[in-house]
Formats: sequence, C-alpha cells, structure tokens
Amino acid sequence: MNKSFFSLFCGCLMCAATITVWAQEGHTTDSVSIKIALNENDNPEIRKFVLSKITDQSVFEQIALNNKDNPEIRKFALSKITDDQSILEQIALNNRDNPEIRKFALSKITDDQSVLKQIALNNRDNPEIRKFALSKITDDQSILKQIALNNEDNPEIRKSVLSKITDKSVFEQIALNNRDNPEIRKFALEQIK
Repeated sequence: MNKSFFSLFCGCLMCAATITVWAQEGHTTDSVSIKIALNENDNPEIRKFVLSKITDQSVFEQIALNNKDNPEIRKFALSKITDDQSILEQIALNNRDNPEIRKFALSKITDDQSVLKQIALNNRDNPEIRKFALSKITDDQSILKQIALNNEDNPEIRKSVLSKITDKSVFEQIALNNRDNPEIRKFALEQIK
C-alpha cells in the first residue's frame, strides 16, 4: 500500500471517528442550531435562520411558550408548529401574554371552537382578542346571545355581537332591560322594527 494513501486513509478514519464521538456527545450541527434557537438573547436573524433549518417540533413549542422571548421569533416558531394544537390553545388562552402573539395563535387554531368561545365569553380579556375570537366562531348564536345580554360586558363587544344576532327576542330583552346603555338600547330598538 502506498504511504500517502495509507496516511489519507488513516486521516479519514480519524475524522469519521471524531464526528461519531461528537455526535454521541451532542456536538452535532442540529444541537448547535437548537442551542442557538433556544437562546432568547441571541441575534434574532440568526435564530430565524437556524429555526428555518430545524424540524424538531419541541423546539418550536418551547420558544412559542416562552412569553419573555422576542415576539417575532415566537411568531416564527408558532408558524412552524404543525402537530400540536394544544400549544396554540395554551397561548391563546393566556390573557397575560402579548396580544399580537395571542391573535396569531388564535388564527392558527383549526380544531377547537371551545377555546374561541372561552375567550369570547371572558369579559375581562382584551377586547381586540375577543373580537378576533368572535370573528372565528362559526355561527353559535348562544354565545352571541350571552354576550349581548350581559349588561356588564364591554359595550363595543356587545355592539359588534348584536350585528350578528338573528333572534329578535334578544333585541326585545335589551330594549326593555338595558337602561344603563342608551346606545345599545337604540341599536336594539332599531332591530325590532
């Protein structure tokens, strides 16, 4: 065997052995990418770059659930979540979270109308988030009626809900019983005609 060929062959074996050991110790490109992706203090552009290369759903979920992380990075991670609607639901239901992130999570919820209804009925929640949840509820008049008849609810939310109500008796109840909000009563009276 040729001496230079033998040296090259041994060098390749050592390189392969080193890569194998590194992989066993977690020194793979993926582990480096994951460490960068999970480091909320790292450069956002670099994090987006490595996140675009990662396929591990648990990494996306971990970033999405970290409400202290950069909102743009969280949205990017949320956009990559493909198989766990419960992560999206957790974020959507967390009313202490960033409204923009919550709205983005809500926009991706496809299966569970109950989450949307929970948010819509929570009169202490952010009005914009509630309106967005209400816009995604597919024709549930009982939810709309509950909000419309709640005198203590946000008048803006009640007004938006009233435009979707089909039950004339709801308008009659509001016209007769809602003495604290003249604007809502006038709207209800106009619908009774």
